[in-house]
Amino acid sequence: MTDRESALGKIAVGDIFHATAPNGAGLICQALRVTDTTIHSRPVTSRDQYEFDRKTGMAQHEINGHLIPCTIDSVALLPADVHEVMLDLGRKNADPSPKEDSGLNDAECRGLVFAAQYYPANPIVPPAQPWQMMNVERRLATGEDSKAYESLTKDEKIDLILINYLIPANRPQD
Repeated sequence: MTDRESALGKIAVGDIFHATAPNGAGLICQALRVTDTTIHSRPVTSRDQYEFDRKTGMAQHEINGHLIPCTIDSVALLPADVHEVMLDLGRKNADPSPKEDSGLNDAECRGLVFAAQYYPANPIVPPAQPWQMMNVERRLATGEDSKAYESLTKDEKIDLILINYLIPANRPQD
C-alpha cells in the first residue's frame, strides 16, 4: 500500500480533508459516510455531494453537464478549534433554509483563511496519474510567505477566501 493509499484509508466519518479541482478551487470536505471503496463527503461551504475513490482519492463532480475531477490533496488534521468551526460551517451550509444573516462570521473567516494556508503546506503524495492543473494565476503564497491572520487587512482576508475557494466577488470595483 502506498503512502497515499494509507493516508486515504485513515479517513473516517466526521473527518475533514481538503481536495482541489483542476481550476484551483479548494474544497474543504467532511466525510459523511465511508465504505471500503468510497468516501462520501460534502464540502463545508456547499450542499454538493462528492464520492471520492478510497484508493485514489479522486472524484468526478458534475457541473453544468460536465464531469470535473477533484482530488484529495491533504488529510492533515486541523487544530481542534478550527475543526469545530469547519463542522459548524458545514452544518450551516447544509441547512436548505438559508437564514437572514448567512454571511461568514469572524470565526469562519479565520478558519477559512487558516485552511487556505494550512492545507497546501501539508499535502499528501499526489496520485500516480494526476489530472492536469489549469493555471488560473490566482493562487496565494503558503508556508513561510503566509501572513498571520491578525496581520491581514479585512480586504486581504476576504480576497484570500474568495481566491482560494474561487468564490466570485460581488463587490463594486473602485
